[in-house]
Amino acid sequence: MNTEAQICPFFQPVLAVDTYSIWGYEVLGRKVTPQGVESLGGFFHDPAVPVEEKLEVDRLVRRKALKFFKQSGRNTRLFLNIQPQWLCPFMGQERKFPTLEYLEEFGISAGQIVVEISETEFCADIESLSILVARYREAGCRIAVDDVGRGFNNLERIIATRPDFLKVDTLLVRKSMQEESARYLLEALGYFAEKSGLSLILEGIEDAELLRLGLEIGARYYQGFFLAPPAPRLAETAGLAELMKREVEGYVRDEIQWRTRRWREAEELDKLLKNLRFSGTTQNLDEYIGRLMYCLPGYCFRIYVCDGYGYQKTPNFTRNPCGGWTVSGEYLNRNWSWRPYFPRGITFARQLGKGIASEPYFDLETRLKIWTFCYFLGDDLYLFIDSRVN
Repeated sequence: MNTEAQICPFFQPVLAVDTYSIWGYEVLGRKVTPQGVESLGGFFHDPAVPVEEKLEVDRLVRRKALKFFKQSGRNTRLFLNIQPQWLCPFMGQERKFPTLEYLEEFGISAGQIVVEISETEFCADIESLSILVARYREAGCRIAVDDVGRGFNNLERIIATRPDFLKVDTLLVRKSMQEESARYLLEALGYFAEKSGLSLILEGIEDAELLRLGLEIGARYYQGFFLAPPAPRLAETAGLAELMKREVEGYVRDEIQWRTRRWREAEELDKLLKNLRFSGTTQNLDEYIGRLMYCLPGYCFRIYVCDGYGYQKTPNFTRNPCGGWTVSGEYLNRNWSWRPYFPRGITFARQLGKGIASEPYFDLETRLKIWTFCYFLGDDLYLFIDSRVN
């Protein structure tokens, strides 16, 4: 379908937010035609194209990219896409993968290579994929799972391949700006990566808003047209560093302003509760809350009390649209110790002798983004006040 001269690699930078520098480049296949440069994405995903032809073109792109990379003398990294089904012929065989042969040919350290396992079908079981991917790792390459968030298949692949990086699917990143559920999933991926010791890479960064979203969820690496498009040469860091620095510092300023407002609101609540001292017992909690709720600022919308084990000892007192309060007993004696704000809240509120605000989270009942204020009343009782995030 193509002459060798038509096929060429393009390189898109992957930037590290902690250094504002180019951490590596993803290799992308392109075809040069009289009409211009075309992506090979459609070619690789066309089921009518024979696998052998796809393999030939893919290896040509990879080999050209590695040769160019070696000649550039850059002390950085290359991300190479590997379709997992193309590894099937190597099962049970000792012969070296072509990519590893190219590294030896050009004298490139395997430590400079990140192998991206993309979201496509695999002709064998997941354990076989794990064994095959381990051969790249044993050679010194690092592993990334690509298109995370596109399909449930990814969950198995993450467990099986034990990657160093998760590359979040471009579509999920875009959807997260319009769809609430996509944003929840993106935040969950950030939390999972943090807990698992994995580095998160956000693809598809097309504007500053998406970059800031990545900062919120703790992504370390970024890739997309807002930062730099794919190009036939390796981009320089200088201009990109200024762009990244400006956006990161703007995000930090806004975040500090937002957190300062939360801190002042928490201080306001703490002062109010110290003045409205509770000195009773469980029996007169409702009367105490009845006095409290008409003193609360407008951003507070729900009040309840739990004991130190998480059991709710009062009804929910919830502000209604008319400005009054509704009492609901359906949550009496429910246990909330499993909620993320609970252990930290009761520990610090009691030890520090002042109210503590949680990190923002999404409320299970209202689906609003809220924060919870915890205050130690005494006698193993803790007051919780929920407030909307503005």
